[in-house]
Amino acid sequence: MSEQKLYIWGDKIPGNHSGSKTDIMDIHNEYTQQDLFEKYPGIWDKSTDTIGDMSGNATLVYRQEIENGPAGMTYEDNPFLIPYLVDGAKSAVIICPGGAYLTKSMTNEGEHIAQHLNRAGISAFVLWYRTYPYQAPVPFWDAQRAIRYVRYHADDFNLDPNNISMIGFSAGGNLAGVTGLVLRNQDISAENYQADAIDHVSADLSALALVYPAIALEDDKILVVLAGEETYNDKEKGHEFAASYDMRTHVEEGDSPLFLCAALDDEVVPAHYIFDLAKVASDKGVPTEVHVFAEGGHGFGGCLEEQMPQFYHDRTLVEQWLDLYVTWLFKITSPNKTSTK
Repeated sequence: MSEQKLYIWGDKIPGNHSGSKTDIMDIHNEYTQQDLFEKYPGIWDKSTDTIGDMSGNATLVYRQEIENGPAGMTYEDNPFLIPYLVDGAKSAVIICPGGAYLTKSMTNEGEHIAQHLNRAGISAFVLWYRTYPYQAPVPFWDAQRAIRYVRYHADDFNLDPNNISMIGFSAGGNLAGVTGLVLRNQDISAENYQADAIDHVSADLSALALVYPAIALEDDKILVVLAGEETYNDKEKGHEFAASYDMRTHVEEGDSPLFLCAALDDEVVPAHYIFDLAKVASDKGVPTEVHVFAEGGHGFGGCLEEQMPQFYHDRTLVEQWLDLYVTWLFKITSPNKTSTK
C-alpha cells in the first residue's frame, strides 16, 4: 500500500471537537473476535429489529480504526486520500471502501481496486473517511471534500479536472451515491466552519460507480451508526432521515453516468435495490450500466482476499466485474466524450 497520505481538510475540520469517543463507544478489550459477531453483533443482528448491545461494534471499531488504524480516541480524526498515480494518466477515480460506516476495507475495496485501475492506466485515490462514532453528514462532507481536493489539485497530479469519478462499495457505495446524487455541492453547515478555496471548487463527478451499495436506509440498522439509536427507534424520525438520504429520489436529468454492480446471493444488501435505482436513472435519461451476477455474495471487492469458509461464495463469474467496470469507464471518460455537467 502507498505510504503517502494527502490530508484533505485544512486546519479546521468540520464536525471535529476534542470530546472523547467513549461518550458513545463501550469498548471491551476482553472480547474475542468471535464475541464481536456472535455474542454482541449489534447492527449485524438480523434476527430482530431491536438494537441490542453495541459494545461488539464499538470494540471492533476501536481495534481496527483506533488501536491499529489512524483514528483517535477523540473526535479529532484527520481524513485523507492515499494516491495511486500513473504517469501520463489524465483521469482519476476516488475509491470509497465500505465497512458499514464502522470501519473501512482499505485493502480489498481500496488498494486492490486502485492497483487494478493503475494497470489499466488510470490514477486512483483511496479515501479514508470518518466513521462511527461520527454520524451523518460528517462522512458525506469528507467524500465531497475529497472530490473537491482532487479537482483543486488536478494540475499538481497532471489530471483533467473534468475526468474525476468515484466508486464506492457497500456503505462506501452509499457514501459515493449520496455524495454524488444527494449532496450536490452543498455548503458545509458545521458551526464555526469557514469555507476555504477548496470548498468553492465543484464536487461534480464525470462518472459514478456503486458496487453492492447500501441504497435504501429505512429500517436498516445502519441508521444506528449514521443517525443514532434514538432516530432508529423512532419510526417517524427514522423514515425522515432515510428519505433525506435516499439517492433514488434525488436522481436528476443530466446526472453523471452510473455503473451498478451486485450479486443476487448478497445476504447483507439485497440486490433488488440496484434495479430500483437503475429504473429511476433510466427514466431520467441517465446513462446506466448494470451487472448483477448470480453468485458472488457481499464484499467481493477486488476478489483477491481469501474467504472465510462460513461466508464462502463462488466468485468465478463475479471476478469479471472489474474489467467490465474499466471498459465502461474508458467509454465514459474518453477524450471524445464531453462532460455531462
